Amino acid sequence: MCCNKFLIYLIWTNAVLSLLFSSTVADPLDCPSCDCGETGKEATTLSSFVTQLSGEEGDQGLSGMPGGKGARGPIGIRGSQGPPGSNGPQGHSTASAPMTSCSALRRSGFHQNGMYKIKPSTFSSEIEVYCDMEVDGGGWTLVAGVHENNIGGKCTLGDNWSDNSFDQSDSNSWSNTRTFGNVDSVTSGDYKNSAYFNLPANDVMVWHVPNDNLLSEWSNQAFLKYYTNNSFLTQYGGSLQDLYANNFPMKRQEKTSSGLSVEPILEMLNKSFTAVRETIPNFHQYKYDGLGRRFGVMHIASGGKMYSSGNYVSVRSGSESSWNPVIYGEILAVHDTYTVSNNAKKHPFTTLMYIENSDGAEATYDLKVEGRSGIWYGRPGILPFDPYGKHHSYHGDISFKNYKMKYRVFNIYRGKGDPSICEVHYVIYNVKEWNSKISDEENFYQPVEWTAGVRQIKNHMRVSGNPRNILLGYTLFSRTGSNMVKIFEVKKTMRYMLQLISKYSLNEGIEPITNMLYDSSADICNMITEFNYYPYDGRETRFGTGMTNIDNGGNFMYSMYKGGSKVHTRAGDGNYHVVVYGETYTGNPAYDVSSIMSHPFVTLMHIENPGGIEPTFDIKVVSTTHAYDSGAASSYDGDLILGDFGMKYKTYNVYETGRLGNVHASISEVYFVVYNLKLWKSVIGADEQDFFKPIQWGGTDRNGAYFRSTLKYFTNSMRLSGNPRNVIFGYSLFSRTDSHPPLAGQVEAAMTIMLETISKFDPTNGLGCSRLEESAVTPVQFHTGSSQDVANSIPPTQRLDTTAGYLQLRAVSPEGLPFAMCPGVKTEGCSPSTVCIGGINSLKDNAEACGDFTGYAGVPGDKPTETEPDGKAHSLKDVDSSILIFTRDRHSTTTS
Repeated sequence: MCCNKFLIYLIWTNAVLSLLFSSTVADPLDCPSCDCGETGKEATTLSSFVTQLSGEEGDQGLSGMPGGKGARGPIGIRGSQGPPGSNGPQGHSTASAPMTSCSALRRSGFHQNGMYKIKPSTFSSEIEVYCDMEVDGGGWTLVAGVHENNIGGKCTLGDNWSDNSFDQSDSNSWSNTRTFGNVDSVTSGDYKNSAYFNLPANDVMVWHVPNDNLLSEWSNQAFLKYYTNNSFLTQYGGSLQDLYANNFPMKRQEKTSSGLSVEPILEMLNKSFTAVRETIPNFHQYKYDGLGRRFGVMHIASGGKMYSSGNYVSVRSGSESSWNPVIYGEILAVHDTYTVSNNAKKHPFTTLMYIENSDGAEATYDLKVEGRSGIWYGRPGILPFDPYGKHHSYHGDISFKNYKMKYRVFNIYRGKGDPSICEVHYVIYNVKEWNSKISDEENFYQPVEWTAGVRQIKNHMRVSGNPRNILLGYTLFSRTGSNMVKIFEVKKTMRYMLQLISKYSLNEGIEPITNMLYDSSADICNMITEFNYYPYDGRETRFGTGMTNIDNGGNFMYSMYKGGSKVHTRAGDGNYHVVVYGETYTGNPAYDVSSIMSHPFVTLMHIENPGGIEPTFDIKVVSTTHAYDSGAASSYDGDLILGDFGMKYKTYNVYETGRLGNVHASISEVYFVVYNLKLWKSVIGADEQDFFKPIQWGGTDRNGAYFRSTLKYFTNSMRLSGNPRNVIFGYSLFSRTDSHPPLAGQVEAAMTIMLETISKFDPTNGLGCSRLEESAVTPVQFHTGSSQDVANSIPPTQRLDTTAGYLQLRAVSPEGLPFAMCPGVKTEGCSPSTVCIGGINSLKDNAEACGDFTGYAGVPGDKPTETEPDGKAHSLKDVDSSILIFTRDRHSTTTS
């Protein structure tokens, strides 16, 4: 060690000397005889030199600071395996075979909300789903989510629920087995997994969650959570897909009265007309003829027959070559595969054919109705053809629980005042309770012959495909006054009959069902407006004929108008629509128009005009009178105020002066508009004084050219301008038998009564629009939020017709458009799109009904805030939230 220390010391010393003196000394390492322990001369001399230069060696100094970290060395040899770690916290399902549902997981002890893997059925794939394990004991599986990605778009690409462009059939996402979206982004896009249709379920839960939230925050951020607990889904197949596909199809349904119909207002006005007539001395109760109901002409009334030679019903099976006539009031049992019964001398007349066909040997069954109406093709010397009668046919489907009905309707109406004919043919079946057997459900019930005219009637319906355990039926409705039985009343009545029939088992035979309908006849008839109680004639029990000799009376009288009076309406610069008296026109989405043949006659337009698209609306009346040189005309205007209601009216009078003898009744045409800026949210343009003006007033020549001085022909046309919205535009006709015009004060008194009547009606409340019977409606329980919170979120214009605390599935608008779900509410209003979600793809003819949150944005002019709805619009919070839909399977879940 001494040699090493010495060498290090010499090296250090040499370096120091080199720095200090810039001189070189001999390197001791060059000394060949310098070994350890050697004391040679060279060593002695160097030692003496160092000693002389540096002095004696001192004590050892303190240790210096450690140096910097060196480079990482090579990887060492891997050590042996350590002992196992302790168990971690509980995770999600790790079973080799996934559970079938979140409910099964909950029963197995999983308590946390979050993502789990399930396998809903034997034939389905394993999927990852979100489970709620808290609400009402947990076990809820998220099966769908509805997210509006563009509230201004209509059936845009992101609207997966309503955009069915991917499918050329009549399918849609609510009823098919298509899946889309990602479970972890439900609040950012539409979502549907296979559990929606593969997982048996009995209840539904809905969450309202603000958009673009993380999955871990859904439960905390949901401001509404509500659920059903009555197992209602088991009535409809056990899944939402079954409900929409087989019970409440997401397809267009038949139209009923207009969504914002004026018919209820006319009914209210009709009740006030006695008081109105009392304001006009010598009020002339003019007549309406059959020509009027076809062409919009008021003239004379006539009577006649509903049928002229009876109405025959007969049946047969496929193997029978001849028809078997139905004898009214008797049971027909001529064949061992079916039985026929009817409720003769009750109304409505009904024939039911119970088809058992136990071995399926018979391939087809037929029911045929023949008859001849009281409408003639010609009246010699008067007209070469009958201009009065019209016929109209349509068909539909009705479902009630597991019962289904297909029906086809034939109408004859407008027959010179004769009662109308409404023949309803139908088939009823139930695959579960009745064990009905049918093939090709869409086509097994079809007409073989169907009437195409108004005189000779032959309607022949057939069920094919070897049917078993079904009912084939025929029912006859009729209205007095030749008015057609309303379409929605037929459907409502047939649904009621289906509900009655559903209470019976076919094992009891057909007679108890017939007797039950017999006992319910009064209730059934009351569902048809102006039901005509037709008589059965004396030949009924022998020939099966009836419904003959129905006379309504009528007589020819002098005419107030010579050539009649026609009423026309239009929107913007479009073509005029001729008003058919007593019927409702809904062909323009901006307005609907109807009239009532009473005294006084009234035509009303309800102008909704969403978004103010149409700038103007017109009512025009074209007339021909008996006024010649002795005639005179006058006009005056009026304004009425009743609370927040305003009415403007303008009157045109034609009357005779200085004529002796038989004078003609006077004419007083009154045009008017009613509005309410607050209650109805009417929009009447910038200039309230000028938005109601005539564009043509007074006489025209025979060709319609304007010619003020003549009274024989005249045309009056009134216009509403300024893009009006939510107003009532009307026309009424007063008359006096003594040819004097009503005085201005008398007209004002009459119009005041009409304004008071109209003011009691809110055209936004949807009176008469309820189609609840066509929906699945069930109450809900609240976990987060309350029924009152939902009520506060309903747009103000819909609150009279919408009730919180429910879940309504498949709401239907008066136009027949379905909406899949009304979250938290049930609605009887005319605008279900404002409170329901999930419209079908209706871009071709009604874009406004298309989209996920179809009507949530309201209409132009609505001003919702973040938390408050306005008009027809939801709050911005509702618009910017997603609807999450959960189901829970049939197994009960208990809290642990």
